Amino acid sequence: MGRIEEIYNKAKFILDNNIIYKDCEVKYILEHPKTKELYLLASDDNDIALEFRLNGDKFNYYNVPEWDYNFDYYLYNYFEDGFDIAYMTYDTHYGLWNSIKELYPEDIEFKDGVNYYIKYCKGHLINKKTIDENTKLDTPDIMTMFREKKKDEQER
Repeated sequence: MGRIEEIYNKAKFILDNNIIYKDCEVKYILEHPKTKELYLLASDDNDIALEFRLNGDKFNYYNVPEWDYNFDYYLYNYFEDGFDIAYMTYDTHYGLWNSIKELYPEDIEFKDGVNYYIKYCKGHLINKKTIDENTKLDTPDIMTMFREKKKDEQER
């Protein structure tokens, strides 16, 4: 069993064995390639979110207030700090694509983090079709936004 799977299972065990967190699902795991620090978020998609951190051998988790959670700070910021996606659900991708469609570029602070995520999606064949197939939802196609942006930059 790999390290990411081991961490996933450890977090899942904590969630499954706590009455308050039993409806939570691991949404994503981020890993820093140099420090090997891990960051994981689990949520019930309503009002409970837990942040797990593994630094060395220490595995801690904390409640994240619903009003405080946003993709800009809890994901794009980490991407800018050098974290990579080790695991992510298609539901999370769906949420990210909707968030980018609604907020990019004006209302997102960590734009380099968004650019990392777009490159990740392209490199891992995450697109509207694969998200739609896995979620049974209608995902906005944000890739057109970034193709247009790249085209505009090339014309200058």
